[in-house]
Amino acid sequence: MSTREIARGGLLAAAATAWLYFGGVMPQIGPAACLMAGIASAIPLLRRANVKTAVLLYLVTSVLGLLLTPRKLIAAAYVLLFGLYPIVKYLIECRLPVFTQLSGKLAYFNIVLVLAAVLVSCGLFPQLKMPGIFRLAGLWIAANIGFIVYDIGLSKVIALLRRTLPPE
Repeated sequence: MSTREIARGGLLAAAATAWLYFGGVMPQIGPAACLMAGIASAIPLLRRANVKTAVLLYLVTSVLGLLLTPRKLIAAAYVLLFGLYPIVKYLIECRLPVFTQLSGKLAYFNIVLVLAAVLVSCGLFPQLKMPGIFRLAGLWIAANIGFIVYDIGLSKVIALLRRTLPPE
């Protein structure tokens, strides 16, 4: 890793951690702050496809977010989904054929949903309650539809960043 990559990764980690902190302090912007923090882990993948920097950025931001964010639910959303997904998305889109990419992304998302449901049912997040089976099924379907919309939106943001970021 070059000095430039380390410095850029540090700045991106600081920005992502700041977004997570603001999302924890101001509940109204919590979900948007998670989305913004997650975009930071996609930036190292834009030009040079530097997966190592993106993973280190995700790990550092996850640890700092869990330590510094007042509402741990925001940090947990980043750790489980929004921070890691841009990296997973990149790897899926590079390695899987086009016709299987959506199923790979949905498989990842549903694994994350199961993990989140297990954490909630174990009482790790006492502010959340597990809904009944029918409500849970409806939420599961809605979450998958929302995830597809999020994936499309993230693709649009990544394309916009590719066009607007200055060349190295």
